[in-house]
Amino acid sequence: MKKLVFLFFLLFSVSLWCQEESSLLISKNTFSFRDGYLISNPYHSIYDKNGWLWILGENKLSNEYILGEQEIIIQRFDGANFFTLKLPKTFDKKIKEGHFFKHKANGLYLKLYYQAARAELFYINTETLAIKAVKEYNELNKNYLISEAYAAGNSTRIVLTSNNKFYSAALEKLSLKFSDSIAFEKPVTQPFLANPITLDDYTLIKLLFENEGYFLNKEGKFIKKISETDFQASDKTHFFPKAFHTSFKVDDSFYVYLDNYKNVFKFNKALKKFIEIPNTGNLLSKNKMLEFTPDSKYAFSNEIASDYTAIELYKFKDFQKELLTKVQIKSFSKTAYSEFGKDLVVLNGNTLESYSLIKSKIKTFLKGKSIRAIKKLKDNNYIVATDTEGFYSIDVKKNTEERIKILEGPRELSINYSRDIFIEKDNTFIIGDSDNLYTLDSNYKVIKDKTIKIHGEEIIKIKDTLFTADQRGVISKYSINEKRFTKILNTDSIQVKEFTTDGKILYATSSQGIFEYENGTFNTYEFKNVETDHLLSISHLKDYGILVSTKFGEIYTFNTTTKKLNLFYEDALNASIVGMVADHTGTLWLNTYAGIVSFNPSSKKIIRYTKKDGIYELEGNRFSSYRDEQDGSILMGSYKGLSYFKPDELVENNLNVQPHFTSVSFFNSENNRWEINTSPAFLNKTSEIVLPSEYRRFSATLSVFGQMKPQDIKYRYRLLNSASNLDWFTTYAGKEILFANLAAGIYTLQVEAYSASKQKIGETITLKVIAEEVFYKTWWFILLFLLFVFTAVLYLFNQYKVKQKLFAKNKIALNEAKIKNTMMLEIHHRIKNNLQIVSGLLGLQMANSKNEELKAKLQDSQSRIESIAGIHNLLYNSSNQNLISLKENIENCVAYYKKLFPVNATYHLNIDASILSINQATPFSLLLNELINNSNKHAFAETEHPEIFIHFEKRDKKYVFEYSDNGSFKNQESQKQAMGMKIIGMMNKQLKGDLKIEKTTNFKLILLFPTHE
Repeated sequence: MKKLVFLFFLLFSVSLWCQEESSLLISKNTFSFRDGYLISNPYHSIYDKNGWLWILGENKLSNEYILGEQEIIIQRFDGANFFTLKLPKTFDKKIKEGHFFKHKANGLYLKLYYQAARAELFYINTETLAIKAVKEYNELNKNYLISEAYAAGNSTRIVLTSNNKFYSAALEKLSLKFSDSIAFEKPVTQPFLANPITLDDYTLIKLLFENEGYFLNKEGKFIKKISETDFQASDKTHFFPKAFHTSFKVDDSFYVYLDNYKNVFKFNKALKKFIEIPNTGNLLSKNKMLEFTPDSKYAFSNEIASDYTAIELYKFKDFQKELLTKVQIKSFSKTAYSEFGKDLVVLNGNTLESYSLIKSKIKTFLKGKSIRAIKKLKDNNYIVATDTEGFYSIDVKKNTEERIKILEGPRELSINYSRDIFIEKDNTFIIGDSDNLYTLDSNYKVIKDKTIKIHGEEIIKIKDTLFTADQRGVISKYSINEKRFTKILNTDSIQVKEFTTDGKILYATSSQGIFEYENGTFNTYEFKNVETDHLLSISHLKDYGILVSTKFGEIYTFNTTTKKLNLFYEDALNASIVGMVADHTGTLWLNTYAGIVSFNPSSKKIIRYTKKDGIYELEGNRFSSYRDEQDGSILMGSYKGLSYFKPDELVENNLNVQPHFTSVSFFNSENNRWEINTSPAFLNKTSEIVLPSEYRRFSATLSVFGQMKPQDIKYRYRLLNSASNLDWFTTYAGKEILFANLAAGIYTLQVEAYSASKQKIGETITLKVIAEEVFYKTWWFILLFLLFVFTAVLYLFNQYKVKQKLFAKNKIALNEAKIKNTMMLEIHHRIKNNLQIVSGLLGLQMANSKNEELKAKLQDSQSRIESIAGIHNLLYNSSNQNLISLKENIENCVAYYKKLFPVNATYHLNIDASILSINQATPFSLLLNELINNSNKHAFAETEHPEIFIHFEKRDKKYVFEYSDNGSFKNQESQKQAMGMKIIGMMNKQLKGDLKIEKTTNFKLILLFPTHE
């Protein structure tokens, strides 16, 4: 614990110095799992220089029930929000403990202890949150056993031990540089180190259980071995201390407690020796239990009492300590102190308790006493009248309060319920209760001949006249010079609540409204806008005239000319206002039933101060509001004490306190993931973020680092852009600001922080947010799209023009083709007709001829002509004048020969759907004509059932034609030399075919010719 506390001494060197002349307010906030605190067993915690709390411990979300299996994590805490960091990889090494220590330059060191391996050191850059292994330390030889770190000036130094040596080194981020080493007198098996003791220019190191130790200078050099002669007791004997206790500094000299010695030892810098100071045991009793800040002005102790530990905070001066505050925490808790927030953080299990130690410029005197009247005696001293406990003198600088004994002869006089105190030029006092007015001398003794009987609690002095009023009625006046007491006529029914005056005229709030008295006459005024019974306090203030307050928190100005009340102020809580004073700036300070309120009429700024600001009791008392005209101090009484403050100091100085973004989360397009950015390096340099079109949302958290209680801070925020200005929204500490589904555009997020008293904290912070447009709505895409449309239209228009030209040409070509087609049809028709005429002529010739041979020749010629005519007939009746359906042509040819020859032959046709051009169809038709003609004439003379087989198909890239019959030719050789066979050979050549006639008893011809594809 000693080492832990030492690391955070610097906190109170600042915090408590600021509170030397003020009260220390303590408020506690508790955080647990539901607030984002994930650690169930904290190992250690520390504050970095940015005000973030770092916590190392076991993750509650990991397996809580298996010992040693918990995940170890780091959490960062900004006072309201938690953020988790993962440790660097430790591979199979199980972590059993760990702690942080500070690096003076910029960062922290993390030391992890393992169950079955040497400890390792990691450097944490607190700006970027990068955690890297200090390899030069982690890869040290195994001879290095123990190490302790300490601060020397602005350097972080480390002392290491082996079995036989001390080693001194400097840590600088990731580097470890050895400075010096020195051997032990004898080897040590377990060279554990005691906590280093820093004495300005020197550091003392010692083995924990051995008489081995040295002084080191700031550079880490071993300059002197410590021995018995360096420690001298008051009896001049020397010894080697086993334990060094608390060290502290007084008047540039260091002191330390050693072993069980009651007296303190002073360090002689020149001799580098510790000498016991006699008779300091009683003076410094229990001081050896204290832990001091580096400047030794403040200290605190931890005293364990059964199940709790008492942390006591002291101011320390000239060997004396003054208790400032005390906090009780659970025993065995981990603690840390903030250098910025002045917070005490207590960690126990899954609970984090944050104690805000906030200075208050409001002092409270006479706690528990009902305050009535106040007057200044001299510098820093005031006399105060209470309701039932007499008079007191308070010193606001020395923070003392002393009861005043008022003596009437030898007897002490009890005077209560005094409404005012008047101090005369001769230093006498006029005070009173409900029955008497007393004049006291400067020693508070009653001057007998100046005591007079009165009836009335209320009292006021105008020049040399005292006015009194009985709450049951009757207003009286007493002339001090004439010593004459008279009643003011017709005032029996006027019950006065409170008096005031402008120096000439007497005013009062009463049962009949506003009472006004001047030169022996009076008037009362009642009002339509305010009920008389509601009137309460009345005051005359230089800049405001007559102000009147009510039971319901209203203040009216009384117009002395029109005799009307005009509303001036309304309390937000409708709390009764019992006192009003103005400071030198014109700001009104109101004593109310709900704390003290400041109201600036020019700016309309209202601030309410309550218990969280140091007000001991909220319900104020009438007649107890007082302003010191000399130094501007204000004193305001309540039913349970007196509040003292200086307005200029009470107004919070927020120049050194500033709200900050502690996280900004949005989708990072470059990394293609949602990122929570919490590193100070990112937050400090980022003034704008870009939201991609598909994820136009972001969130942020905030905190105020400084002497502020985070839970008392309100934030208001709005998102501005050129199109609209959103209203302000309110959020609180620990809450996230979130905007989702933003329209595309450029926005500015504005955030302001306000204290519990509605004072603005620091400056407005801003963040520029650029929400990207969906790509098809961006200007460049629209421009590109318009360019594309224009190009497309231009292209289509050009294509249209080209097509129109082509259409015109095609139309002409179609007309020409149509004409040609018609002409071709006509030609085919005429050819067919002419061929048929020729065939007809041949038929006539054949009919008139009696020569059978001639008739046979003519018939052959006629059949050939009919074959050609048949092709032209097919072309004429076809939609294509160049292609012939072979199947249709063969069927027409067969039909013709069935009519021509009397032979009743059977035709077997196997023809595919091949199409031939006219160049192939004509020779093929003539070839087929010759074959059928030959079969009918020469093959079937002796055949009872003549058959002809015709097969045609397309095979690969050739046409295959097979022709056969079942007849028999009498002379095969003469057949080959016949005219028909010659024609067949000629047609085969024209078709460029391959002709084959098989030698069988029947006729069979196979013809293959190309398709010309």
